[in-house]
Amino acid sequence: MRRLFVSLLLAGLGCAALAVPASVTVRSGDTLFRISTRTGVSVADIQRLNGLRGTTIRAGQVLRLVGPAGAAAPAPPASGAGPYTVKKGDTLSAIAARFGVTVAALQAGNSLRGTALAVGQRLKIPPRTRAAAPVRPPTTEVRVVYRYVRVGVKDTPQALAARYRLSVDDLRRLNGLGSFKHIVPGKKLLVPSRVPVPIPPKPQRDPVTFKRLRPLNVPMQIANVDLRWRSTLVAPVLPGRALVFNSGARVGELARRSGARVLVNGSYFHPQSFAPAGDIVMQGRLLTWGRIPQALAITPDNRATIRPSATALLGRPLDTTWTGMETVIATGPRILSGGQVVTRYSTAFRDPALFGRAARSAVGLVSNRDLVLVSTHAKLTTTEMGKLLLRLGVRDALLLDGGSSAGIAWNGRAVLDSVRRVSYGIGVFTNYTGRRYAR
Repeated sequence: MRRLFVSLLLAGLGCAALAVPASVTVRSGDTLFRISTRTGVSVADIQRLNGLRGTTIRAGQVLRLVGPAGAAAPAPPASGAGPYTVKKGDTLSAIAARFGVTVAALQAGNSLRGTALAVGQRLKIPPRTRAAAPVRPPTTEVRVVYRYVRVGVKDTPQALAARYRLSVDDLRRLNGLGSFKHIVPGKKLLVPSRVPVPIPPKPQRDPVTFKRLRPLNVPMQIANVDLRWRSTLVAPVLPGRALVFNSGARVGELARRSGARVLVNGSYFHPQSFAPAGDIVMQGRLLTWGRIPQALAITPDNRATIRPSATALLGRPLDTTWTGMETVIATGPRILSGGQVVTRYSTAFRDPALFGRAARSAVGLVSNRDLVLVSTHAKLTTTEMGKLLLRLGVRDALLLDGGSSAGIAWNGRAVLDSVRRVSYGIGVFTNYTGRRYAR
């Protein structure tokens, strides 16, 4: 069976700081959009630097990405100096890119309600406005992060493409659309964004280390995850390619299918439908939501936190729920907070079985870059589990599902398999080079 994350790995274009080479050789299958995403140079700048009037390129072609040494990069044609006559094949977005102005500015300056043009039509080119370059602190870098945006009532495919430095065709292909006519108000589209993020500290250990320890004489299986590695990804692992109710799998099976380096069972779910009980965000998309009030939340640049869920308060999620997060797992109750054992829990957790002695799994943080996954089949109370995690140096922690659901796998094999099928797992993937997402 194909691994769960194969498609995710193959689809990615990479996420890295934008260090721009002087030139790039076009590879088979490359488009200007792919090269732009890979290098951080906008499609319009690549066209300008190489005198390209369209988006057609060929394998083996060498494209300049910066101006020649000692000389300024070619400037775009002057704008605001006179009218432009529309030629065959021109589009409003291509003209805007050529003259360094926005589609909206062209529309406003020429009283255009849409994007249709006629050959021979004369357009007034508005002056370019040069925005001051944002000052980026030396402790940050720019990464390409993908997110979903909703098409507004006044948005056109051309305006959206220009906004995210794409051609209309690249925007269509990125979203798997047969025609740009499917880009309509209300639809959600995947778009790339260049986001300043903190430069991660130097890794302190291997991406994942696995140990069997006996703190306070209790046998525990412990995985330490160093989130300082750019190539580390923490994500939900589903039994299939999508979240489908009435479907579950044991921890060992999820580990074998997904190829996760380490995998622990996830949070609570309905015992018959396998529907998760709380919020889950995967690849920046909210898959499901519920009334669990707290969650592990991780950004696309691997900063982790435990924070309250707005969904639990509002009943239904908003477009702004979990903004900026790539992965969210709602679970609990919280058993450690700021290095203190928690003994009073949210009223959302009402099942008496939760507080008795049972096998336990949990997720914790030593810092926002140090994640800990633990599981034991020893029967413990919630308070005892908190004390054990504190002994391991964890400062903040949430319980995962326990009892017959508790299990953990290492290198594709169950170390402690769950007795029953679970709704999903939490996997850690190393050497990940695919796209990174934000909600």
